[in-house]
Amino acid sequence: MAITEKNFHLKADEEGIVKISEKDQCAKCQYVEISIKTISSVFCFTIDFSDKNGLDFVFPFFNSNSSKIDDLKNNQIPSIKGLRSKNDAILICQKEEKIYIFLVELKSDGKREYLQQLELSKIFINFILDRLIYLGYEIDKNSIEFRGVLFRCRKRDNQGTSEKKHKADFEKKGSLLIAEELCHQEYRLQYFLP
Repeated sequence: MAITEKNFHLKADEEGIVKISEKDQCAKCQYVEISIKTISSVFCFTIDFSDKNGLDFVFPFFNSNSSKIDDLKNNQIPSIKGLRSKNDAILICQKEEKIYIFLVELKSDGKREYLQQLELSKIFINFILDRLIYLGYEIDKNSIEFRGVLFRCRKRDNQGTSEKKHKADFEKKGSLLIAEELCHQEYRLQYFLP
């Protein structure tokens, strides 16, 4: 499959809901819905694609089945754990003069490796921003705030206890502010904005 055949843009439905879905059909945490209907400047996309063999066609130069030193001499990229890691969606919005970039990840089985996925996506977005700046676009990186949102399944021991909050609670982890929320629900984007 060619990269140009994929639609990276996640579009809102007629009610202003963006559905972010897990690619793995066996995952327990299948989706989350985010309402963007009252936000005028918002864009959501995903780069989390692979082919039927699990190879990355967004960044095909990261594909390799080799982990031998000899292959490096033959210009083969070794298999490096996490190199092709990507999060499920990236949502960008503007509130007043500030740009918020939400790195969204859905996890079914605990929280393993989610922080690495979000950090790598932050590096990818910064790479794009740096290229735009180099090409002459005026981008104030100080006006950009990255936030990670981990959606997960409810733990068994607290089923039935649902606490409605006015705003998501973000905690500093690594270089990101991270909020953890439950999947299979609908959230308003304002819930994640300060």
